[in-house]
Amino acid sequence: NVFFFVFKEKVVMKDIEELILKSIYGTLTSSEQEVLNVWLADGGNKKHYIRVRQRLLQRDAVQFLAEVDTEKALRHHRSIGIAAAIIGVAATIFFAVWLWPVGESGIYPAGEQIAIEHATITLASGEVLDLSSGSLTHQSDAEEIEVTDKDIHIKKGMPSVGYNVLKVPHGESYSINLPDGTRVWVNALSELKFPSSFEGVDERIVELTGEGYFEVAHDVAHPFRVKTEQQLITVTGTAFNVSAYVGEISRTTLCEGSVEVKTPAEKMVRLVPGQQLSVTPSGQMEVEEVHPQIFTSWIHGIYYFENQTLDEVFRVLCRWYDIHEVVFDSTIGEQELFSGKLRKSDKLETILQVIERGSNRSIKYKDGILEIK
Repeated sequence: NVFFFVFKEKVVMKDIEELILKSIYGTLTSSEQEVLNVWLADGGNKKHYIRVRQRLLQRDAVQFLAEVDTEKALRHHRSIGIAAAIIGVAATIFFAVWLWPVGESGIYPAGEQIAIEHATITLASGEVLDLSSGSLTHQSDAEEIEVTDKDIHIKKGMPSVGYNVLKVPHGESYSINLPDGTRVWVNALSELKFPSSFEGVDERIVELTGEGYFEVAHDVAHPFRVKTEQQLITVTGTAFNVSAYVGEISRTTLCEGSVEVKTPAEKMVRLVPGQQLSVTPSGQMEVEEVHPQIFTSWIHGIYYFENQTLDEVFRVLCRWYDIHEVVFDSTIGEQELFSGKLRKSDKLETILQVIERGSNRSIKYKDGILEIK
């Protein structure tokens, strides 16, 4: 198994990963070929190039990354460093952590996942259901709710009795089956407002803060709408992911079917599968082609990162691990780009050691604070 990381300075040459891909498809420029030749002059790099080239010719690059296992990559007992191609003052490091031993450095705590708060459902009546036991059955005249191993079923409910609120804390995720058959996966530090019943309404409306993946039951006569701070998403039956954390870029990623998204500027955007709409907190929007599995793998306990800044990566890790603050000693460090796959079951210690070694940066952890130098 190979675990890929790509770290780039803010102003850099094309990274080696991109050059390898372009060489496979025959689109290298003469200057890019020169950079690649410098990198290939090292015998170890050339062997690695041949191996990567063979793998990427057999499958999509993103799928290749999907098969990587962090823990296995770290458990083996030899390492291969890949040298950087340096042209002038610009440099790019394409770092492959491959069969890398991990010593007991002692600079990190055990870093197990934590959940200081418990997941709860606050009913429209004001009653609060604590989901920490893992198994719960609630019955009343208004609704029947059953919880088994972080899977919630809303079995029945009275129409027009107000909204219930599922609150998922730091370090946890839940799935919820709504009364119309729609299923929603709700990520850490997220809230989903939902009714106990959709009977007697023209449209099915829920509200989301944080992140959720939706598989919507098809019903043309009763459109399903998801309200977030930045978007109003309308569907009849489809699968899509919504990331809408307060103060961050809001992203709607369509996997199947079609959706219409109304932005803060009152503009309607229709997405097709494989497209993602991003809206910044200031209202700027962009539609681009993406690999949906990168943005939905979290429901399977995996986080993909593809050319995301270290600042963005640590924002995600803060939702799952005991990290309260991340301090960079420079804006360059914040903007370094990272590509790879992490499992939510990996220990924080493992992840921090990999990022530290791969980026040649010093990462210190103490009392929930990360210092990156």
